[in-house]
Amino acid sequence: MQPIIIEDNISVAATTDVPDVISANSSLLRLRRLPYPCAVKLVAVVSAVNLRIAFDIGSQNFVDISDPRVGTDLQDPQDLISDEMYGNGGDILSLRAINLTGGALSLRYRIVALALADLGQTEMPPATRVIQRQVSIANNTVDADQFPNLRYERPQTDSIVQLFGTASAAGLTRQVYVETTQAAPSSAIAPLNRMPQDPFDSLVDGVQVPKGKKISLLFSNSSGGALTAFWKAKFREMV
Repeated sequence: MQPIIIEDNISVAATTDVPDVISANSSLLRLRRLPYPCAVKLVAVVSAVNLRIAFDIGSQNFVDISDPRVGTDLQDPQDLISDEMYGNGGDILSLRAINLTGGALSLRYRIVALALADLGQTEMPPATRVIQRQVSIANNTVDADQFPNLRYERPQTDSIVQLFGTASAAGLTRQVYVETTQAAPSSAIAPLNRMPQDPFDSLVDGVQVPKGKKISLLFSNSSGGALTAFWKAKFREMV
């Protein structure tokens, strides 16, 4: 079966929350509904910071509100948001865009759906959910938690979590907790100044987070100035 490819470059107005940018392009409407069970990949870049995206397949969220890389051209796999998303025939793809700034910004994206049958899979694989953020960490910050009030601060299913990260300069450290148990001690984050790339920028892998338990990603900055932290979390369902 042929892949389903949805690709567009769309302007998002200032201070606007667009529930689905795919449906904003009438020529793409017929591609939003999966015709059969598929594995789905999302690649995206934005023209400036604070244009965020989220992605749903049917009734399930797979990408929580996230920051794509700032750029002009899509570079796969550098700009890969997730390629471990799955949907059934009849599910509708929805890409939300949220512009937090006072000016119009552009979003360039590509969605590719491949039939599970063509990938040799007869059953729906476990879901993987993703969040990716770019945040400023002030100097002398100690253990600033990145997860409060985010959708997956407390996973909805038993999950294996992998965390990725880079920093704009040296001096940023991280540690990871599940509830009050330390899962990864304090360690320096590489000053690569980019959105983290999988698998090269992995900070920690294999962290088990039971359903409803809190995960904490704590950043500390002793560099002498504000730093930008780029981080990504992948939540794989345990089955």
